[in-house]
Amino acid sequence: MATHNVVFEIQVDEETPLAAALTVQEWLNSGDKEWQFYVQNAETRDVVSIDLQEDYDDAVLPVDKYEPLIQNK
Repeated sequence: MATHNVVFEIQVDEETPLAAALTVQEWLNSGDKEWQFYVQNAETRDVVSIDLQEDYDDAVLPVDKYEPLIQNK
């Protein structure tokens, strides 16, 4: 069994960081949204994009360069 790192990123327009987090929490709990994830094999460091809205055969795409939304200065 392989170990994988999973990243979920989303941009939210809200007045405050707390409001943004609460909005995303509401979306996650609603169960009516489809999500896209970045998954990295912890051993090989290979990254793929998983789009849960796609058919099974088209859901996984390799990522050559992963650039996170949040970056330190």
